[in-house]
Order: sequence, then structure tokens, then C-alpha cells
Amino acid sequence: MQRTARLLLIVLLGLLGCAGLLRLSLMPPLVARTSGDGTLSELEAQESLQEVRQQAASLMSRFVGGEITRHYWGGFTPYLDVLGLEVPLTMESELNISPEKASLALRPRRVAERYLAEVQLVDNMPRGVACRGQGKAGPFQLQGRRLGCPGGWIAITDPLVRANSESH
Repeated sequence: MQRTARLLLIVLLGLLGCAGLLRLSLMPPLVARTSGDGTLSELEAQESLQEVRQQAASLMSRFVGGEITRHYWGGFTPYLDVLGLEVPLTMESELNISPEKASLALRPRRVAERYLAEVQLVDNMPRGVACRGQGKAGPFQLQGRRLGCPGGWIAITDPLVRANSESH
């Protein structure tokens, strides 16, 4: 009896050793894997959203600053490359320019949020804001001397600009 138990233990340990040498993955039972995968996919979705928000905030901040600068040099530009912007392939963009305002809309393909930036002339001075939200945006609102986001939308800032200004 002891001999059989020892032999069984040696065979089992031998198989585990061979599996380790061959780098075979020994998966836990199916029930244990499914609960972890849901958490993993939630974390991946949150990470994807944060990445898209950072990309959009950076692009929108550079768009607003670029269009304000371009206006001082003669008017808004209808070309993103003139502003040094390149929209990633993961986003759709729509640029609208008129003599009184410039706006950029970004729609990421993998996230439900939308991002809007607008620069308007207010008393011949350019004012701009970048916003994020969902659904159709209403008109941008003037709040004192500042341009504000449409109702239900949130103003966004580039985290890199904020970090640089805090370090000085």
C-alpha cells in the first residue's frame, strides 16, 4: 500500500515537473477563472477610457491654444497640421471654421464619450474651452468673460499643462 502511494506521488510530481519544464500553463478550474476575467475586463475598460481622455485633453488644449494664437496672426485656420495636431486613427474628427469661431469635435471609436473644443470671438477677443460629455451638445455659453461648456458637459484641461504650471 505504501509502495503504491509513493509510486503515485512520484508519478504526479514527475508530471508536474515535466509540465513546468515544457511551460504548460496549468489553469485553475473554469469557475475560478470567470470571476477574475470580469474584473480584468472592467480594469481594461477603465484604462482605455483614461487613455482616451488624456489623448483628447491634450489635443483639445493644443487646439484651443493654437487657434487663439492663429487668430492673432490673421484668423482661424481650417488645417489641424498647421496647429501641429494629428488626430489618432482611433478617433473621428470634425473641424468647423467660420470668421467668428473655430470648433473641433472628437469621437473615439471605442468609448461613448465625445470631446468638443471651441474658440469664439467675444468683443474681438478669442475665448476658448474644451469639454467632454455624451450625446448632442447644446451651444457653448459665455460666463462672464469666459467661454463655458454646453449644459451637462464638463470642462477638461490637459493634465500635462497643469503639471507643468504646478512645477514652476
